[in-house]
Amino acid sequence: MKYIHSLFIIFLLLSINSCGFSSIYKEHNNPTRSALENVDITMINSVEGADFYNHLQNIMPHGPAAKYTLTTNCSFIKSISVTQKNSDILRELVTIKVSYELKDKSTGDTITSGQFSRLSSFNTTFSPYSNVVSQQDTQKNLAIMSAEEVRNRIMMFIKNNSNT
Repeated sequence: MKYIHSLFIIFLLLSINSCGFSSIYKEHNNPTRSALENVDITMINSVEGADFYNHLQNIMPHGPAAKYTLTTNCSFIKSISVTQKNSDILRELVTIKVSYELKDKSTGDTITSGQFSRLSSFNTTFSPYSNVVSQQDTQKNLAIMSAEEVRNRIMMFIKNNSNT
């Protein structure tokens, strides 16, 4: 049984290599990484956007001089959803709306831009403290996922345009 497990892992590794799989974010001689190193991220002027900005700063590689400026904006929308009629069970919905724009620093031309939203929710309780903690955790998770989405969209844009 132990040998079957080992053979399966070896087969899996060989099949991944033979299918043309290659990392888009490898370390050496990668035009996508080099382009991402040239991106300067403008700071977001809101408390709610701090987690988004900090995570985006942490996951983007840094280079010596930036050729591009990434301007982002994020906002949170909160609403309440009743799960059943005549019930005291409530869910709070939290939506993050993100827009981004990548510009060339020298010309000011927009290279790529986009917007998207993500939704999450949590159960509310009769404890105000618990609700605030749940809301902050939900907002932080949405901010982290959204920062990674912005980075991935820019990576895919760079990768798709470097092939042409």
